[in-house]
Amino acid sequence: MDQFNQGAFPSNEIEALTLLYLQNQSLSGLAPEEIYDKYLDAIKRMTAQKERDLSEQEENY
Repeated sequence: MDQFNQGAFPSNEIEALTLLYLQNQSLSGLAPEEIYDKYLDAIKRMTAQKERDLSEQEENY
């Protein structure tokens, strides 16, 4: 049971923010595959934004 619970929590800020984002979306009527696609899309977009932010920070130093 402990192994299952450990996997239930986000392992990083991107996963945590993705879960928060999806919790505030209307997912009713969506198939599990569609929810998964939304999850992957949100992770991809947030990761890209984080990389842009880090790149900008490096340019400013």
